[in-house]
Amino acid sequence: MAVSQKQIAEQIGVSIALVSRVLSGKARDVGIAEATIKKVLRAAEEMGYVPSAAALTLKGKSSRTIGVVVYDFRDPFFGTIIEKLQASAHEQDYSLVLAGFKGRHPEASDLAPLHKHAIDGLIVLGSSDRSDWLAGFRSMPVVRIGHGEPNEPVVRVSIDENRAAEQILDHLISKGWKRVVFIGSNLFVHNIRFQALERAAETRDVYLDRHIWGSDGFEAGLQAAKGIEHDRAIVCATDMIAMGALHALHDSERTLPVMGFDDIPGAAQFIPPISTIHQPLSEMVKQAFQAVVDSVEPQVILLPGNLIVRHSA
Repeated sequence: MAVSQKQIAEQIGVSIALVSRVLSGKARDVGIAEATIKKVLRAAEEMGYVPSAAALTLKGKSSRTIGVVVYDFRDPFFGTIIEKLQASAHEQDYSLVLAGFKGRHPEASDLAPLHKHAIDGLIVLGSSDRSDWLAGFRSMPVVRIGHGEPNEPVVRVSIDENRAAEQILDHLISKGWKRVVFIGSNLFVHNIRFQALERAAETRDVYLDRHIWGSDGFEAGLQAAKGIEHDRAIVCATDMIAMGALHALHDSERTLPVMGFDDIPGAAQFIPPISTIHQPLSEMVKQAFQAVVDSVEPQVILLPGNLIVRHSA
């Protein structure tokens, strides 16, 4: 339960007005004794007093609160990012307010928590080609970790998809595979990954096919891999799709190279461990968080991913 200024005043036997002046930094201006100031500050610390974001905002001060919007809570990739964001917030004495979308497209009820907490800025986790909902946050810095519309008025921090696609195909070619099939859904980021593979394939004489599924996780890989020819290498839009593909291949007693994307924690633990593109999440979070704190002008920041070769390909 939050500690109030009234409770502090009662605890040490002084007026609420005196406590307010001390905690607002105005005590010395009105001649309050140094010993009394120290007494109030010590009591506030011992009782765990934290000024409310709303009160700070009314006084024209930063609330030191950042909103975080997650497009898909089911995706383990975002869980890792949230953990790193929380660490960054703790280091710089900020708080996070977390909100999410029920179906990747927000409703007013999804965004309500962000408007209630007087946030200083917003970090969006996930890719989308629809950003009209961001109009309600024009008065603050907004950063997206992921891909967005070309003219989206935010800072975007994302992986260099073209370089990632080149690394994937160069690795498969080195293993003798020149026929590749991509498994993904119609999600915006999956389309971007396929387009990057198309560009890389054109300059490498690689035949590229595509399987699109309504689902975007394990089930997509499980169903798509059942019908893939024996002379194809499989590239998946995510590690979860790769897990499904590997499961299907195991059930049919077939062996084909399978590549994932994201390097979620389970990728290294899966059997077989999944070859994938590691996204530099620590650096992405660092740059995104600092961009919000410093109110950086809208721009695109592309970071290189790293190919992680394991047993699946």
